[in-house]
Amino acid sequence: MNERFLKTALRQSARDVSCRPEDFSAREHLFTPSSRREGAKVFYPERPDFLAVSYGRASVAAVRDDKLKEVSEALKGSDISPSALAPLGLVPEFETVCFLPAGEDVSPLPCRYETRLLYPEDFAGFYLPEWSNALCKKRPQLDKIAVGAYDCGRLVGLAGASQDAENMLQIGIDVLPEYRRRGIASALTSRLAHEIIGLGQTPFYTCNWNNLPSFKNALRSGFEPAWTETEANFSE
Repeated sequence: MNERFLKTALRQSARDVSCRPEDFSAREHLFTPSSRREGAKVFYPERPDFLAVSYGRASVAAVRDDKLKEVSEALKGSDISPSALAPLGLVPEFETVCFLPAGEDVSPLPCRYETRLLYPEDFAGFYLPEWSNALCKKRPQLDKIAVGAYDCGRLVGLAGASQDAENMLQIGIDVLPEYRRRGIASALTSRLAHEIIGLGQTPFYTCNWNNLPSFKNALRSGFEPAWTETEANFSE
C-alpha cells in the first residue's frame, strides 16, 4: 500500500476518533469520548454513540461520554463485533471496509462506452435516485469531480467523488441495472481515482463488509483494504 495515502488516512482517522495516528498500531483497544472530534469526516454524526476504527490490530473507539467507562470496561480485550456490542445495547448501523490505492497511482481500465470527465457545473440534472451513490443530494457542495459512461448519449454509469475529509475524496459508483457486469464500474472507479490523485488528493472507497460486488469492484479498480469502521447506536 502506498505510504503517502496511508499516512493521510491515518491522520484523518485520528481526527474521526480523537486519537493519535500511532494509536492504531497499539495491541490493545483505546476508547475516547466522542465529544472530542474536531475535523471528523462530514458524514459522521457530530457525536456518535459508538465509532470504532481499526487498521488491522486493536481498534480505537469514540464512545458517547456517559457510556465511555461502561463500554471500555466491557470491551477491553474482546473483539469489537456485533455479538460483543449487543449486551451493551449497541446496535450496529454500519460495518464498513475502507480501501486505498494499492500503488502510487491507479491505471484507468478500458471502458467499452464513451466516458466523460464531469465537474460540479455538470451535476445539476444528476441528483436522482439512480445516481445516489455517486453524488449526494444532501451535500451537493462537497461533490467535486465525476466520470460518466455514455451509451449513444445516455448516461449509464457514474462515479463521483465527494470531499468528505481534508485532502481525501470518497468515490461512489452507480451503474444502471441493465448495464452491470460489463466492466463499467471498475473502468469509471479507476479513472476517477487516477484523476483524484492528479489533483493531489487521496482517493478512498468504502463498502459495507457484506457487499461483495462492491468489494470486488474496489480490488479490480486498483484499491486494497486499508481499515474498517464500525458505527453503532444505543437502542435506548
